[in-house]
Amino acid sequence: MVEARIGVAGLSLAEITEQHLAAQKAAADAVREWDDRRAAGEVSSVAYASALLAVATEEAKARRIVMEYQPLDYQESIRKLTYISAFLIATEVKLEENEMAAVMEATAPFG
Repeated sequence: MVEARIGVAGLSLAEITEQHLAAQKAAADAVREWDDRRAAGEVSSVAYASALLAVATEEAKARRIVMEYQPLDYQESIRKLTYISAFLIATEVKLEENEMAAVMEATAPFG
């Protein structure tokens, strides 16, 4: 299967979902590390909050790129929706209103 390149800097759907997964893992790892350091009294609350904000910002950026990605065909549209569905189930979160609008707009030509 050949992945089309589109979107941010010509990245494919596979590449942007990999980046999103990596950002989620980095955020989870940072939360665990900083929670341990904070519990041990090694860092201040300000440093803790700053560190978590940085990884949360990266995850939000990667998530936005996935939501705004424009599939090139029906098959890619289904792959994008499958990824988003799995993400929502795994994380037990819901899409923000603007994210839902972006997903609907991006997949509408194929529905």
